[in-house]
Amino acid sequence: MFSLNPYDHLLQDFQYFVVIDFEATCDKGKNPHPQEIIEFPSVIVNSITGQLEACFQTYVRPTCNQVLTDFCKDLTGIQQIQVDRGVTLSEALLRHDKWLEKKGIKNTNFAVVTWSNWDCRVMLESECRYKKIRKPPYFNRWINLRVPFQEVFGDDRCNLKQAVEKAGLTWQGRAHCGLDDAKNTARLLALIMHKGFKFAITNSLAYSTNDGSFTWNPAPEKPPFISPQPQKLLELHPPLPQYPHFCYCGVTSSKGVIRKPGPKQGSLFFGCGNWTVARGARCHYFEWASP
Repeated sequence: MFSLNPYDHLLQDFQYFVVIDFEATCDKGKNPHPQEIIEFPSVIVNSITGQLEACFQTYVRPTCNQVLTDFCKDLTGIQQIQVDRGVTLSEALLRHDKWLEKKGIKNTNFAVVTWSNWDCRVMLESECRYKKIRKPPYFNRWINLRVPFQEVFGDDRCNLKQAVEKAGLTWQGRAHCGLDDAKNTARLLALIMHKGFKFAITNSLAYSTNDGSFTWNPAPEKPPFISPQPQKLLELHPPLPQYPHFCYCGVTSSKGVIRKPGPKQGSLFFGCGNWTVARGARCHYFEWASP
């Protein structure tokens, strides 16, 4: 595992990073509905040392489309017998939560890390909604490693394997094995940390209110680029880099202000980036611009 000199990078706001990379049911051409998680991996990374400290993995039994396609088995390397012997998604979430508690991570300040927004915004969220499963709230905000990768290396169009290799690392394991993907994401995270980058939450899930008191500004703000500079561990924290908000449509959100008289009048918020006067919002994304 790639490790760091703790005096070579910024003091992070998080004590640990929990890197996840789900694998899900799929097929060539058209995915089954609903898609279901079939591998649930997780990797703990120490924010001071950059060391991979522990790994979690469990196979998850799909309950709607129980038979894996040949395409899915070839892509992920996961076989039917492994998911047949797996646990439900509810049980996988519970086991992972207890594992974080056992490792002493659950009650620390940690952040979930993914490569892209698919794992938390799309896959886990949609399956939990479909099956009415309550998931731990720490999955509702995350660091999409594509964002800092683009700031450091200047390219966010590559896939995970390409990103790892562009960063100068050697890919380890099998692509689309969830645990191997998570480990490689963790190695890339450590390397970016080593370059003096300070991480912040890039995305979160929020839910719209129903009072109908929103007005929208469809012109999104472009966040400033902040070039990370290495500092000693004990120096004061620099300002956090500001990342764009994205709505559930996958586009940059719009910024609005509450006009209705009341305690929230004048407060700024982010909403669906596809909002128009004629059509309204396409999705129900909502997040306050400030606490």
